[in-house]
Amino acid sequence: MFDLIAPFYDMLLGGIGDVDPILKHIHGNVLLDLGGGTGRVSQHLPDSLTRIILDESLNMLRQARKKGLPAVRGEGENMPFPDESFDSIIIVDSFHHLRDQKGVLRECHRVLKTGGTLIIREPNIERLPIKFVALFERLALMRSRFFSSGDIIAMAEGFSLEALEMGTFFNLVLKKV
Repeated sequence: MFDLIAPFYDMLLGGIGDVDPILKHIHGNVLLDLGGGTGRVSQHLPDSLTRIILDESLNMLRQARKKGLPAVRGEGENMPFPDESFDSIIIVDSFHHLRDQKGVLRECHRVLKTGGTLIIREPNIERLPIKFVALFERLALMRSRFFSSGDIIAMAEGFSLEALEMGTFFNLVLKKV
């Protein structure tokens, strides 16, 4: 589905709003934007960061490359990067689209440097509007599986909780120990 909507994705979703809640938790200067698609988030991060987008959709990555962003095709469950490659990883509004969330968390732990941060920004399934989004995505036959922040924390072996900011979306910040 994402290959089909790639040319219109940014226009359909609009801006991401304020990136400061994400920026304040970024550690170091080498960042992986996992499931970053068109670079909708990465394009708003400072150029002082080395940003790499990893996504499965070739057409989404083409849009990112048009913005001058480095983009790699791959799956979060089996990332094509050496151990301890990144200071920070962001997963913004895409964790629920992944096939194997627990497997992705294991891979994040592998490619993240010790002391690095994993920032997950996800729709809060405990909020009524997000329950409707989840229902729509299920009816649209998307493979979406929404998790609460507590469910993600429980899956995140080898990480410690740094911060949790709740709202319609939650920002979950985990540190690799």
